[in-house]
Formats: sequence, structure tokens, C-alpha cells
Amino acid sequence: MYSLVLKISLSFLTLSSVAVANEAPAAEHGEAPKEGAKAEAPPKEIKSSEDSYAVVQARVQALEAKVRSAETEIQKLITEKQQTKDSARVAEIINQMKALHKDLNTNVKEYDQQRALLKYRYPEKGQTEKREYERIEVKSIEEMETQMSLGNSVKKTLQKVRIQYEKPNKNEMGHTVAEEKKKSQESAPSIVDPVILKK
Repeated sequence: MYSLVLKISLSFLTLSSVAVANEAPAAEHGEAPKEGAKAEAPPKEIKSSEDSYAVVQARVQALEAKVRSAETEIQKLITEKQQTKDSARVAEIINQMKALHKDLNTNVKEYDQQRALLKYRYPEKGQTEKREYERIEVKSIEEMETQMSLGNSVKKTLQKVRIQYEKPNKNEMGHTVAEEKKKSQESAPSIVDPVILKK
């Protein structure tokens, strides 16, 4: 037992002396470091996982806010473009839209990277906090314009209404089947109608 402790302590002392010997000599008090010696960089702060998680989460939320604001700005420019008649102003608006769309693409790519980092580096945080960051898809400017146009929204609404509510069937006289059912229901008493007795 004693020999084991002696061997471990000797190996520790040997390794520590080798490590000290490999270090660069420290400058004396008041002396400038030698030219061959490297200037020591300030020690890096080791951040805990909580700090780095908070930083990444803040980055994700900031990027999401940037993306949403860029989308609203592009939508404002689209409505302004639709209302403007001056061709020079329209060209200026299109250039602004292109620049904003380029920034939007870069922000979305960075958002996706940070979101993936957050999802896969800190999976236990996602389970405890029930966080969900949705994937943001970038639409082209043309898609945004068609989405914003009034005529397109009316067409989509009309299609939804037609799908939801079928056209009423008409008989030979031009009356709908639903109108005929109402008339027949009014004339014939049903089981749920109260019976009125007369004396």
C-alpha cells in the first residue's frame, strides 16, 4: 500500500516538473517581455452552460424579431408600391424591397442556424421550458405581392365559401329545394309541435 502511494506521488511530481519546465520563463518585475516570448492573452472567461444558453436564446429571439419586422416593412412597401403611380418612386421602392429581402434571407439563415444550435445543444432545456421556435420560410417578393393584393384575397375567400357551402339545387320552377322544405315544414305539424285542444 505504501509503495503504491509513493509511486503515485513520484509520478505526480515528475509530471508537474515537466509541465513547469515547458512553460515560457516569466518576465521579472519591471522588465519588458522578450521579443521571442509570446504576449500572454487575457484569460478567457469560462461561461457556464446557463449563460451560453441564455445568450443563444436571446440571439434566436432577436433574429426572429428582425425577421418579423423586415416582413412587415416589405409589406408596407408593397402597399405603397401598389398605390404609387410615379415610375421613379416605384423603381426606388423596388430597390428598397430587394435590399430588405436580401437582409431578410441572411437573417432567416442565421435564425435557422441558431434555432438548430439551441435545439440540439440544449435539448434538456427545451423539454423543461416547453419552448417552440417555428421554422421561418422566406417568400419571394412576388409571392408577398400576390398575398397582399386585394383581388387575390377576395378570390381565396370566395373559393373557401364555395367549397364550404354548395350551390343550392333548383327544381323546374326555379325554387330551391331548401325553400320547398321550409314550406312543407310549416304546413305539416311535427311530433315536437304542441297539440292545441279546442272545446
